[in-house]
Amino acid sequence: MGRLLLGAVRSGLWGLLLGPLIAVLLVIAAMIFDPKCGVGDSGGCAMGLVTAPLATALPSFGLFFAIALARGLWRQRPRDLRASIERLRNWGRDD
Repeated sequence: MGRLLLGAVRSGLWGLLLGPLIAVLLVIAAMIFDPKCGVGDSGGCAMGLVTAPLATALPSFGLFFAIALARGLWRQRPRDLRASIERLRNWGRDD
C-alpha cells in the first residue's frame, strides 16, 4: 500500500508541475489573441499570469493524485472474485 500511495503522490507532483504550466500557456495565448489585452489595458490580462497557476495548482495535484490512486487500486483488485469472497467468508475460521 505504501508503494501505491508513493506513486500517487509522485503523480500528484507531476500534476502540480503540469497544471500551472498549461494554465500559463493558456493565459499567454489569451493575451496574444484577445484584442482587449495589450496597449491601454489596466493590467487585468497580465494578472492572469499570476492567478491562473495559483488557482490550478491544488486542483491539478488532486486530480492527478486521484487518477493515479484509482488506477493503482484497479490494478490491485482481485482477479478471481469468487475466491476472494470465499476467503472473506472464511476469515477467522480455523479449519
